[in-house]
Amino acid sequence: MNSYAPSADSTAASMDVSTASTSLLTDMYELTMLQGALASGAASRRSVFELFGRRLPGSRRFGVVAGTGRLLDAIEAFTFTPAQIDFLHRTGVVNDETLDFLRDYRFTGTIRGYAEGECYFEGSPLLTVEGTFAEACIEAEKSISVSPALSALGVRKSAELAVKWLYSVDDTLRLPYKDNFSALVYNPSFTESIDAKILNCLRYIIKLGNFSAHTNKQVTYKEAVLALANLFALIQFIDYCYGKSYTERTFDESILAADKNQSISNKEWETLKDELSQKTKERESLAKEMDNLKAELAELRKKNEAAHIFAVSAAAAKTEADTRRTIIDVDIKEMGWTFGEDCLTEVPVSGMPSLTGDGRADYVLYGNNHKPLAVVEAKKTGLDAEVGREQARLYADCLEQMTGQRPLIFYTNGYTTWFWDDTNYAPRKVYSVFAKKDMERIVNRRNQKKPFRQLAINDDITNRPYQKIAVQRACHEYGNNKRKVLWVMATGSGKTRTVISLIDVLLAHNYITNILFLADRIDLVRQAKKAFTRHMPNLSTCNLLERGDDKPTDRAIFSTYPTIMNAIDDMKTADGQKLFTPAHFDLIVIDEAHRSIFKKYRAIFEYFDALLIGLTATPKTDVDHNTYDFFDLENDMPTFAYEYKEALADKYLVDYHCIEKLYSIPTEGISYDKLSPKDKERYEEAFDEDDDMPDFISSSEMDRVYFNADTTQRVLTEIMLKGLKVEGGDKLGKTIIFAKNHNHAEFIKKQFDKLYPEYKGHFARVIDNKEKYRKKLLEDFEAKDKFPQIAISVDMLDTGIDVPEILNLVFYKPVFSKAKFWQMFGRGTRLCADLFGPGEDKKEFYIFDYMGNCTYFANNPKGKEVDGVTSLSELTFSLKVKMMKELQGMEYQEPDLISYRKELVSEALGAISALNSLQFQVRQNLEYVEKFSSPKAFECLEVISSEELVHNIAPLIPAVNEDESAKRLDVIMYRMMLSRAQHDDKAFDGYSKKIRLIAVKLSQKATIPDVIKAKDTLTAISTEEFWPNASIMKIESIRKELRGLMQYLKKEMKLKEINITDAVIFEREGERLGTDNTLDDYYERASRYVKENENTPVLVKLKNNLPLDDSDISILEEIFWHEVGSQEEYRKMLPEERQDMPLGKFVRSLTGLTQEAAQKAFSAFLDESVYSEEQIGLVKCIMDWLVQNGTMDRQDLSDSENLGGLSIGEVFEPNMIKNILAVIDGINTNAAPKAA
Repeated sequence: MNSYAPSADSTAASMDVSTASTSLLTDMYELTMLQGALASGAASRRSVFELFGRRLPGSRRFGVVAGTGRLLDAIEAFTFTPAQIDFLHRTGVVNDETLDFLRDYRFTGTIRGYAEGECYFEGSPLLTVEGTFAEACIEAEKSISVSPALSALGVRKSAELAVKWLYSVDDTLRLPYKDNFSALVYNPSFTESIDAKILNCLRYIIKLGNFSAHTNKQVTYKEAVLALANLFALIQFIDYCYGKSYTERTFDESILAADKNQSISNKEWETLKDELSQKTKERESLAKEMDNLKAELAELRKKNEAAHIFAVSAAAAKTEADTRRTIIDVDIKEMGWTFGEDCLTEVPVSGMPSLTGDGRADYVLYGNNHKPLAVVEAKKTGLDAEVGREQARLYADCLEQMTGQRPLIFYTNGYTTWFWDDTNYAPRKVYSVFAKKDMERIVNRRNQKKPFRQLAINDDITNRPYQKIAVQRACHEYGNNKRKVLWVMATGSGKTRTVISLIDVLLAHNYITNILFLADRIDLVRQAKKAFTRHMPNLSTCNLLERGDDKPTDRAIFSTYPTIMNAIDDMKTADGQKLFTPAHFDLIVIDEAHRSIFKKYRAIFEYFDALLIGLTATPKTDVDHNTYDFFDLENDMPTFAYEYKEALADKYLVDYHCIEKLYSIPTEGISYDKLSPKDKERYEEAFDEDDDMPDFISSSEMDRVYFNADTTQRVLTEIMLKGLKVEGGDKLGKTIIFAKNHNHAEFIKKQFDKLYPEYKGHFARVIDNKEKYRKKLLEDFEAKDKFPQIAISVDMLDTGIDVPEILNLVFYKPVFSKAKFWQMFGRGTRLCADLFGPGEDKKEFYIFDYMGNCTYFANNPKGKEVDGVTSLSELTFSLKVKMMKELQGMEYQEPDLISYRKELVSEALGAISALNSLQFQVRQNLEYVEKFSSPKAFECLEVISSEELVHNIAPLIPAVNEDESAKRLDVIMYRMMLSRAQHDDKAFDGYSKKIRLIAVKLSQKATIPDVIKAKDTLTAISTEEFWPNASIMKIESIRKELRGLMQYLKKEMKLKEINITDAVIFEREGERLGTDNTLDDYYERASRYVKENENTPVLVKLKNNLPLDDSDISILEEIFWHEVGSQEEYRKMLPEERQDMPLGKFVRSLTGLTQEAAQKAFSAFLDESVYSEEQIGLVKCIMDWLVQNGTMDRQDLSDSENLGGLSIGEVFEPNMIKNILAVIDGINTNAAPKAA
């Protein structure tokens, strides 16, 4: 080190040491930091510092950057002058080594950031300084200034064959009791052995294949390409596991045949399906030849997994340092961790399986006791995060040996994070690293959790047998490390009380601490909180929608889906940290789990890492809305089921009585020509002189635009006369009328008050979401002795409302959804004691059906579900993406269309850059947000990339505050342009008709200045002749011109009340509703268990005819009377005459006997004598029966059909028959010992 001597010119500067440079206009601790870095050797380490702006005011979404130009000029001129060096020496701020460094200092790093005048969003760094640590610490402070359907079917069949092949060659895969594709894929032994991304690929293939085979929906070319890409990934995975020369390949969609928009006839379609099925059979026979290769393939898989890393697709290129700095560090900080305190990086560990035994963990997160809570292994974005799993586990081993506490394991590539609590669960994907409070709770629970050996179910909460079985079944699943449970329980059977009972048990066993209860309606949230407060008064509860004295830090939170989504981003703790962190809740209860778990609300369950329990009476099995799929279950195999039919038989719900009546006008509409002279006169009186009086009103317009008083009065009169009554028959019982819409509900109310003025408007009230005081009205309706008696509802009372006193349900609107219909039906099923007087309980309720719903569901038990609604913003963005892709074709490479595509790309980039990266939904899709933030990504969109934009980016696009009618016009016009680009004339003609109608309606408002300005355009586009030659650019021009005019076409629905005499065209009473009983019963569940667990010791004993002891019987009872179902379900399954069948005998009927066991049992008998061919044949028939059925009764033995047509009495002598019976009795007794 050189000793310091003042320079010759240092005295010239006198005391003004700062005039030549700004280097000393800072706190001196920056320079002492530099001195420390030089001393430690860290000064040359590459470092990154980020400059953020202050928090923006609440009303501001962005700020404008200013001053960066001056800053860069200052940094370029930044030096330490001789006078400043002399000053630092005299004052002793730093040592001589540091002064030597500063004398020659020039900044040589990199600075990135916003340019002067650019907009920035809160949370985005204004500047990023990259350089050595020495440089950065100095500069940081300065910076403050053909047939896609057939293809889909082929893909599904190919994937199914591939999966079956895997089962045939891999002994670790146990066949489920059903061998359909869905059962094979969702079989636990398969899901545990397959890569998670491949499982998602298979899910898509199954879904699209089902679309192709079982629905009328058209499979698009793009969907078929995605299916092929997923199949490619599956085959790659198989090659990776079992191939002898695996090479990583990428899916190249450019070599696929182009989309020709061809169609095939139904006959051709069926022929091709048959040919495809025949090919499948041929291939399946070849697959059987692979059995002898099992051992070789198993060895290959081990070698390949050790030699290669499997990745479905390559991610965007980022170095590990960039990944950590820009993503992982941010996520860790967001969870409240402080670097240098409870979060340390590059932590040295010892005990690694290497030559030195040393290693460095990327991140270690520490608890308040200074012991490691978690280790985090980081990989760059271009690598699959799972590459880091084993390395993270080894670090966890080392830290456990060093500290005595096993840390939780995380491994991440920034885009995808995996969590592994390897003392309890297999790895699973999570939103991010967890907060400290959550990790401490998870680690502490390792020792605090109590096993579910004895369940103390509180009878004050639930005392019905089926409710206790439901709790036991859920605890069994959670106890076996399953994380999702689905209860399918009939409406009115007490789902909420049962889940309260489950939570009571889980809390007692220290399985959970914090609970989130989700419902999709405010009233259901309020109702659930009320029930929890009543049954668990010591549990702190908070309704996020009506806080009052409730605190969001309470242990049980009740919320709707939109409210919790906002709360994730907005709610903070007292010290400003995120309150609802990813692991904050231990259990999430999803009420009415057939709704709201799909589309955008699914993000909630991808954010929170919690045990799930779904409650529903009506699970969906639609291809794109499958409740079972969400809960990782096979179709029709819920964790627990208790349906209406069973509840009715057990007398826990009441029966119904159907009264069906169809009136002419709601069913067939009104035809003026068919009216009587008197009715024609009334019809004409309903219309003013300036009204257009239609000659025909369709049934769909009735009770929407036109309301007929006579029909509604007839309905109301019939309800008041025939409806079930209380108070000795003097007062109609509580009744719900399901109306079409709010106007219809108000019309019904108006007609009721006309007919029954004596009730002064109190007896019947409209209760729907448009009613300001609906909460108070609903409370009055729920009260037994308060009016209203009739609730006229639109959607609000369709589901979840618990009013046991309801006696009449009136269907005055058509319902097509099975789930919705049975939810509405369930409003009447609840028991109600003493409703008609002391000891006179509710025994049934009435259904009045005026719209043919009962007949519809008798003929269509599955009903018809309505597709979910897509927001206009999402739809518009998706259509723009599709337009960009179409405009890539050679025929569209003209200057104006090239410019238009660039405009679309610019709009898309603007929308993506405006996304708030702090919102959890955006961070969940960060990989795609970053990928499509660059114009390069839009240069040439492939099918897969365009679908990524549609499925991952479009749902994130927020709604624009514009006129709704203008946004709806955009959707029509973009669809029109898309159909023109795709040469789809039929679709184009449909959209052009809509635009012609808009033009005609606008032309009728020519007195508006803006409309008259567009006269020429409106005149032209209102004609049919204009559209055949309209170009894409012309359509775009029309879209822009019409947008501003749409505000003048606000819907002016002129409602008309008419009074035409109606007539009954159909009536029926007492008909039973059609049911769709698809849920697996006890026998099927037991069969499934035996098939999937055939190596369980007690089942092996049964199959091999080994005698069972008391402990074996206890194990069977635990399995089949607790895990598979209950003893009560077992008894219900048995025929009345076989109620005494021992459990072991039943299970033996499922396992059967092995051929060897049957032969061994009869070997002594066969050795006793020389038998005839006929006698040996009969014994073989008996053995075949036993192999198939496990046991044999006397009745079975006496039936010659079971013995190949032979009679045992005719073939054998009595003493021989006696010996045969002894063998059979021995086999039977081994399955059911008499002591048991």
